[in-house]
Amino acid sequence: MKAAFVIALLFPMVAFPQKRTTIDSLNNLPFEKKTNEAAVIDALFLKNAKDAARLKYTLGEADSYSNLGLVYYYQGKYGQSTAYRLRAIKLYEALANYDKLAGEYGELGYSMKRRNMPKAERYMVKAKSIAEQHQLEAPLFAIYDNYGVLKEMQRQLDSALYFYGKSLRLKEKHHDSVGIPYSLNNIAGIYVMQKRFDDAVSLYNRALEIRKSNNDEIGMSENYANTGDLYFQQKKYQQAIEAYKNALQISLSNKYLFGIQSLYKCLSECYEKMGNPTEALRNYKLHTQYSGKLLNKETNAKIAELEVRFETGKKEKLLLQSEAEIRLHKTRIIAISILALFLTAVGSLLYRQQKLKNRQQQQEHDLKTAIAHIETQNKLQQQRLEISRDLHDNIGAQLTFIISSMDNIRYAFDLKNSKLEDKLQNIGNFTKDTIVELRDTIWAMNHNEISFEDLRARIMNFIEKAKQAVGSLDIRFTIDNALGSMLLTSVQGMNLYRTIQEAVNNALKYADATIIDIAISRSNDVINISVADNGSGFDQKSVQPGNGILNMQTRITAIGGRFELESIPRSGTRIDIFLPTPNKLI
Repeated sequence: MKAAFVIALLFPMVAFPQKRTTIDSLNNLPFEKKTNEAAVIDALFLKNAKDAARLKYTLGEADSYSNLGLVYYYQGKYGQSTAYRLRAIKLYEALANYDKLAGEYGELGYSMKRRNMPKAERYMVKAKSIAEQHQLEAPLFAIYDNYGVLKEMQRQLDSALYFYGKSLRLKEKHHDSVGIPYSLNNIAGIYVMQKRFDDAVSLYNRALEIRKSNNDEIGMSENYANTGDLYFQQKKYQQAIEAYKNALQISLSNKYLFGIQSLYKCLSECYEKMGNPTEALRNYKLHTQYSGKLLNKETNAKIAELEVRFETGKKEKLLLQSEAEIRLHKTRIIAISILALFLTAVGSLLYRQQKLKNRQQQQEHDLKTAIAHIETQNKLQQQRLEISRDLHDNIGAQLTFIISSMDNIRYAFDLKNSKLEDKLQNIGNFTKDTIVELRDTIWAMNHNEISFEDLRARIMNFIEKAKQAVGSLDIRFTIDNALGSMLLTSVQGMNLYRTIQEAVNNALKYADATIIDIAISRSNDVINISVADNGSGFDQKSVQPGNGILNMQTRITAIGGRFELESIPRSGTRIDIFLPTPNKLI
């Protein structure tokens, strides 16, 4: 079937000169066809790119490179995939085609998620900024989805759900039958982590039905694998095996190497849990075999290239040694007549060698210092992770137990004393707030750096909870898109988050505000964060600032910022924070 498809496409391309319409028709093949035929279709896209370049059709050439990046990714040739995506990006930038430029940056970032997470996230933020700046909804389908995946891989589940939800709403608005299953699967995956298995099954089944109607075989394989993972979580190993085998059959027929090796490993783990060591070992050997194939495709070519470089370098070294011997022989012949000059040359050579030696020693010292610094940072990060795990597993569990115990008391006994009931309710609410604060602290501790995008997602979650607590509340939140790629330290990010949180709480608790405006913008080298409400306000001359205001001022001063507060009775309160840009702070 695949061979017939390739021949049918290739024949008219060979028989007749390529035109723009022919180039576009191949580039615009359905996504499912490109992925299902990934093993054999790369030759067509290579020819397409050459024909487009010959016609000086830059957009067609860029689209061909983009498709090559896709098919090589599904073939497991990650180096070639990255190279062609970068070539496509360069051409899209020259054409000022921001729609496709944003999409290509997003696909590049997503394809690097398992190999280089910092680069993956940087490319994804770039894609998101371009699409949002130019108000392009189409590329945001995949960008929001894939950015959520990166957040999920870093265990930032709140941020992941936020971006998955944004993507799903956009796709449903545009009736995107190809993209909707990806968002459904992503949200279902979070539900599995939260052990909301029934909700996850419902979303998985919905995604599978859509992919069957689209004849998306790779997508169907992914859905069966996801369902297998869900059953494995529930310890329903036989049902998991059936789902994994359905996925494996599709992956084998499409030569999807990454899926094949992953599914064999899943089957091995299932059989091991069921006490069947023979099948567990057989499937693990197949996993190892296909993992080797996946790696060897790229590494064999790289090894051959390195061997050629080594042999060339070796020959060059022998040639240099031979030339040095000839020069030395000539020097010895004329040494008697130019002894003084020879001694000067020797002295100069010794000086240069010593200088080179000193430089090498300095480089070794710098390298050791850098390694020691990295090791120290790694140890500090490990200690922070251990502390955050202890906070989550011990203190978090104890707080949850307190809430559960008070609920049991409330339901087990007929509490007629209203004061006791109110006291229990207050303790419960305080404990729940403490758990939220603990989660925020753990979130900050798990990051060396926090982007404004992470801060935005955290604030949005807090705003949604505030709106649920106060029905008539209107909170408006705006942030400059140019700040998305800037990084804060964990201390800076946490202090800003706590300050904004305290300002909103004060507006609700003491000022009875119904409208709160939060704005984050940049002017030259200063970042301005403002929180303004329409509450009752107060007279700054007659009212002494409380602990909340003093704590906010202390937090901002600690990270090198300036804190200003202005309040007018019956007109509201405004807080302004002025912070040097992160490159000045860090």
